[in-house]
Amino acid sequence: MIILISVKDDKINRKIHLVKNILTDVYEILEIFKPLLDKMLKMKEADRYIKNGNIERAASLFGDISFLCKEIENDSPLNISLDNLGN
Repeated sequence: MIILISVKDDKINRKIHLVKNILTDVYEILEIFKPLLDKMLKMKEADRYIKNGNIERAASLFGDISFLCKEIENDSPLNISLDNLGN
């Protein structure tokens, strides 16, 4: 039983690290494209996307993704086990 839990914990922790790596890569991509995005937002055509809320929605979605990943990490069995060790 303990071995099964350990294997399951390892799989969950692996998934958490994969999500964290994906978010890190997305952040880096956005940083790379930031100068281009800044220029694009100054273009007249960008007004439509700003006015209809698409840009704000995209920013909100990235915030949601970040929050969900933190929730996943906080609910990790490893974190729960470490918290229990302190008690």
